[in-house]
Amino acid sequence: MELSIVIPPILGAFIGYITNWLAIKMLFRPFEEKYIFGFKVPFTPGLIPKRRKEIAESIATTVEEHILPAEKLKKLFEESDYKNRIHKRVELVIDELIDSIIDDLKKTIKEGISLGKINIRGALIVTALDKVLEKALEKAKEKVKARLKERGADIIEEHIEEELPIMLSQLNIRQMVIETFMELDIETLEKIVVGFSEKQLKHITYTGAVLGAFIGMVESVYILITT
Repeated sequence: MELSIVIPPILGAFIGYITNWLAIKMLFRPFEEKYIFGFKVPFTPGLIPKRRKEIAESIATTVEEHILPAEKLKKLFEESDYKNRIHKRVELVIDELIDSIIDDLKKTIKEGISLGKINIRGALIVTALDKVLEKALEKAKEKVKARLKERGADIIEEHIEEELPIMLSQLNIRQMVIETFMELDIETLEKIVVGFSEKQLKHITYTGAVLGAFIGMVESVYILITT
């Protein structure tokens, strides 16, 4: 009599635990179709490997429409302080470009003087002229730099603001997500999912055991009442 009362809750807990544990495992496993004597084993592969493409498309749609829509991407871009970075980058490029041009110009003038292409005689005159040219070129360089930096950054910003909506609309986020999801091997995907939801999955398994035990207790109470 005592065994008939104790066994149902224990058996129910065991069945509930195993059932939920197996159901969780079958989300991913087996990773591939299994065959016995040429016949496909039912429920193989697991649910996620079997419907991988559908899941990838569903995730891609969610990401494209709700997580990273074009409007949000544009906002993120605008909040990224890109304008200051553009100004700094333009300044660096212009500095390098102008310095290179001025150096080449100085070199050409000096070569012209040394070769006699410019009809100036005397070392003192050549030296004086060289210094005058140096100062003139440096002054011109600063003016050109200032002007180019001011206009260059503004022009680039204008073009970016015009092209940004077009560039964002051409970003195929949906396809990128699908391809990324499909490139992941199932074992890695299982580790990712189980990794961040391990605690919750354990709770589901234990809940199955508790519910099974409860059902077994109900059965035991029924046995007590009816005997």
